[in-house]
Amino acid sequence: MSENELDQVLMAFWNPTRRRIIKRLSQEPSYPSQLSRELGMGQALVAKHLESLEEVGVVKSSMEKSPCGPKRREYLLSKSMSVTVDFAPHFFNARVLSFSTLPESRGLSSHVSSLMKRMNDLLEDANETGRFSLYSTLLADIDDKLKELEDERSVLLYIRNFAMREVAKLIQNTNRNADEKKVLYHVLDEHNSNVQRISECLNLRESIVRKILSKMKGNL
Repeated sequence: MSENELDQVLMAFWNPTRRRIIKRLSQEPSYPSQLSRELGMGQALVAKHLESLEEVGVVKSSMEKSPCGPKRREYLLSKSMSVTVDFAPHFFNARVLSFSTLPESRGLSSHVSSLMKRMNDLLEDANETGRFSLYSTLLADIDDKLKELEDERSVLLYIRNFAMREVAKLIQNTNRNADEKKVLYHVLDEHNSNVQRISECLNLRESIVRKILSKMKGNL
């Protein structure tokens, strides 16, 4: 996802009212008047936020038949995504992942593979008996696995933050100049020492980057 697209998605989520609307629409599609009643806010305000969310593609709308009058505009979520923002001293990561289609993977764990197989088995099973219960159990197991991964990710972020603080102390206790420090931090964050890439990201001439990398070669 491009930086501009990321900005649009983050703008859609920064407002707490929009997050309440998104949460409600995650349950089922709804009309502005219905959202206004359920969320306890003016219909004009709801309509304004829905318009903003539709502009960035988070929701979409269509005219639907109403059981008690003319057609009404109905809104529903149009994206399935995960938004992650991590930041700490010398660390920033913002990422948006779409999971409306099966993502490419370098390999699944046996646990995740078994969950995938259970889902496929349910899709192929024509017997309706007990399917709701089976789906409910599958969803609970998936949520348990997601919680486990989130807990593990939190620990990894803690370890990374701790290690980065120690590295920062080492860097600050040297006689390196500002450009040298920027290049070193970039290499640590990106795990890449490509001269052209560093030059573009840090707006430094390639000759300067090459000289710095050569000088710091024993520390990379």
